[in-house]
Amino acid sequence: MAGTIAITGGSGFVGKHLITHLVSQGWQVRALSRSNGDDLPGQGEIACHGELDDTSSLEHLIQGADAIIHCAGLIKAHNRPDFFRINADATTLLARLCATSSTCSHFIFLSSLVARMPELSNYAASKFAGEKGLEAQEMLQWTIVRPPVIYGPGDRETFKLFRYMKHGIVFTPGSTKSRMSFLYIDDLCNALTKLLERPAGAQNILDIHDGTPGGYDWQELAATASQCLERPVHAFRVPRAAAWPVAAVNTLLGRTFGYAPMLSPGKLREAYHPDWVSTSNPICELTDWRPNVTILEGLRRSFQWYEQQGWL
Repeated sequence: MAGTIAITGGSGFVGKHLITHLVSQGWQVRALSRSNGDDLPGQGEIACHGELDDTSSLEHLIQGADAIIHCAGLIKAHNRPDFFRINADATTLLARLCATSSTCSHFIFLSSLVARMPELSNYAASKFAGEKGLEAQEMLQWTIVRPPVIYGPGDRETFKLFRYMKHGIVFTPGSTKSRMSFLYIDDLCNALTKLLERPAGAQNILDIHDGTPGGYDWQELAATASQCLERPVHAFRVPRAAAWPVAAVNTLLGRTFGYAPMLSPGKLREAYHPDWVSTSNPICELTDWRPNVTILEGLRRSFQWYEQQGWL
C-alpha cells in the first residue's frame, strides 16, 4: 500500500470520487462518516464514525494516518456563525491536531477560489479564515488548493447548469463576458493524489485549472455546450436587479422554514463577480500532474452520465 490517508467530506461529490481514486491507486483510506459508512462510496475505505467539530472524532480519524485531505465544508448555511463553525473553526481544530500528531504530517486543504475575495460572502470569509487557521500551524506541512468550478458525474450543484444547457439556455449573472475557470473532477483527484507524493516541508497556496489559462466566458461555455450537444445553446444575461429580490425572499423563507438557502445575497455577490479565473497552475511545476480533460470532453462525459442516470 502507498500509505494511509485520512479524508473528510467523503460523502460529498469530491470526496466520493477522491476515495474511489485513492483506493484504486493503492492508498488505504480512512474517512470520517456521520452514519457508520453508509454515506461513503464503499470502495474499500475504512469508516471512522464521528463529527467534524468533535475533537475525539478527529483524533481517531488521523490516528496512524500519513496525511489528510480535508474536503469537508459547508457551501450553504443559515448564518455566518454556522459557516465559520465548520469551514473555519473545524479546519483550525483539525490542523492543530495534525500538527501535534506523530504520523499525520501533511495537511491538504481543499479550499475554494472564492477565498481570495473574503469580503463577498460569509462562505468566502469562512474559507479564508480556515486557510488562516491552517497557515498558523508553522510546524505542519500544509498545502491549500483553491479550485475553480469543479464539475463532473454526480455533482448536484453544477447539474442545474447542465439541465438548462440541455434545454438550450445558459442564464448568466452579470456580463456574458465575465470569466471563470473550470476543472473536471478526475483531474482534481489526480492532482490531489500527486500532492501526496511531494517531499515533506512544503507550505503552498495553489490555484488550479483545466489548462486554459484565461478561463472561459459565458458565451464560450454556451458555444462549447452547443458543440457537445449538437444543438444551439444561448447565453442570456440576468440583471442583478432581477436576481436580488429572489435571493432576499429565498433567505427570508429559509429563516422562516428552517432550511439553509443556496441562493443568498452573498452567493449572488460571488456569482456577479466578473473574474473567477485561476491565474496559474503552479502544481504543474511542483509535481508531474497535468490536466487531461478539456472542457468539451468534460461536458460530454457529464451530460452522458446525467442522461444515463435519468437526471436529464
